[in-house]
Amino acid sequence: MGLHEARVGNTGAMGRDLVHLIRKPQLSPESVDSFSSSPDRSQETSPAPFGAAHDSSALVSWTAEHLVQTPGFVEELDSPDGSVHTPTDAKRSHRKRTHSPDVWEAHKAAIARLYLEENKRLKDVMEIMESQWGFRASQKMYKTKLTQWKFFKNNRQADVANLLYLQRHRLAIGKESTFRRNGKPIDVEAYMRRRGISAFDLVEVADSGDLPPTVRCRTPPSVPKILDPPDDLRLKERFFQWTSQKFVKPRPIETGYVKRLDLHHQSKALHSVQLLTHGCWLFSTGHNKEGGDFCRGAFALLHHILDTSAFLSFFEMMMAIRRYPNTEIIKELWSYLSRYAAAIDGVNQPLHRVLVAFANFSQQHALEHNIDILDWALQWASARFNSSFDGKSFDYTMLKPWDLVPVGESYHRYYLCLNHWEVDSIPTATIPSLDEFEDPSNLRADLLLIFGNQTSWCDERISKVALKVLEQNRASSKPSDYLEFVCLYATAQHSKKRSIGDDPTTSIDHKLAREYLQLAADLQGRAWAPGKNYYETLILLESWYREAGDHESADDVRKKRDKDCLYVLTALCK
Repeated sequence: MGLHEARVGNTGAMGRDLVHLIRKPQLSPESVDSFSSSPDRSQETSPAPFGAAHDSSALVSWTAEHLVQTPGFVEELDSPDGSVHTPTDAKRSHRKRTHSPDVWEAHKAAIARLYLEENKRLKDVMEIMESQWGFRASQKMYKTKLTQWKFFKNNRQADVANLLYLQRHRLAIGKESTFRRNGKPIDVEAYMRRRGISAFDLVEVADSGDLPPTVRCRTPPSVPKILDPPDDLRLKERFFQWTSQKFVKPRPIETGYVKRLDLHHQSKALHSVQLLTHGCWLFSTGHNKEGGDFCRGAFALLHHILDTSAFLSFFEMMMAIRRYPNTEIIKELWSYLSRYAAAIDGVNQPLHRVLVAFANFSQQHALEHNIDILDWALQWASARFNSSFDGKSFDYTMLKPWDLVPVGESYHRYYLCLNHWEVDSIPTATIPSLDEFEDPSNLRADLLLIFGNQTSWCDERISKVALKVLEQNRASSKPSDYLEFVCLYATAQHSKKRSIGDDPTTSIDHKLAREYLQLAADLQGRAWAPGKNYYETLILLESWYREAGDHESADDVRKKRDKDCLYVLTALCK
């Protein structure tokens, strides 16, 4: 009897040691139900048979089965805090605990403080949490939770992309933005330089998602200024929403996309913009009858701008009315487009809202405000991909005259906004893979125009770069008329700026300005059919001759301009 009791006692001790091998997740609901509903419940509490005590393997099997079937065993494994552990000898177990989501959430603030604010290593965080809070988990569990909580110490590309997206969104409605991660400022520009990526790359991965909880966006304090009217902010918000969805992201340079650009250049939408441009120009010169004829022709085709594939023409249309602003044309233009969009199917709602906002704005504000809002819209579109020129945000409005180069030779313009351009690189500037479709001379000419207009033709590097490019072009086997014209024009404008403050009748710089502009006008008259750009060059040249007191040369230029103007009108009316 004593031997039997001793063996039964040993069995109980072995059972206690084996408890920690039994886990709740190993029990299926069916097994628990079958135990609880068994008719032989009286056997659950019976001691092990004497024969089983002599066989150790049978004893272990019986002990485990006995413990599982013991009422209350499952409940005994569940701790109040939701963790799973053994009911006995817990201090001797070094197994990492599996905690419920509620337990992790209870410790989330402490983990954030240690890992992010105090910048401790994960290993140290784990030790502190165990020693101070009795919270033990594996490194893998910690890393899983840190990822779920978005507790990241370093800037990830997806996060920076969303920062850029949010920055552009806030800027569109007139709000500046600063970002901080764990209290430290985030420099998006520095991140892109360090990684060797562009804003275009980031836009590709932006998902407009929430920022990590460790990142804070704030509006920095600014100097008080006159507030924009509410409809101004409303228009900007709607324009941003539309461009975020529909603004073209130039495709990689390949034959298929170039063919699409060719179709755009031959489209009725672009033809309507060209007619509108000429109409606005004729109104600006006082030729109202001819201007009206062109505008009527433009309005007859203007609805094609609302086609899904014609959004490029939309921005070119804004360039046209910005170049030759006319209050009545601007009002009628936006009113017509907004009413037409409301009357037909197929125009997306964001674009319709933009047109209505422009129409309302044009009716309520003077021409000056309408020009300002056009400048904002074009500059926003220019900076969509965070490109730059000479350290400043890239701005398509600085490219003027915009339509001097033939449209079939302007593929590069769709990629200008994807790069960071420097003045010193103008003589050798190129866009990889585009050389087989277009001469890089057109790109270099456009960059020189942007440089001059961006600096108001005052930068001393203008003439130096222009003359260097001019020399290269003349030595080329296929010199570009457009590049030569721009070099002569740029040198003339810079020389004229240098003559400010001098006597025009004796100034060397003023004389150089007249000579270079005369060369540019002669080339323009030979290389292209007479048009508005040639007309404007002659007007500028006449004014410079009169400033210098050379009225004879000024009269000659005027006669030539008036004579050629007849050819201009004839050519345009064809």
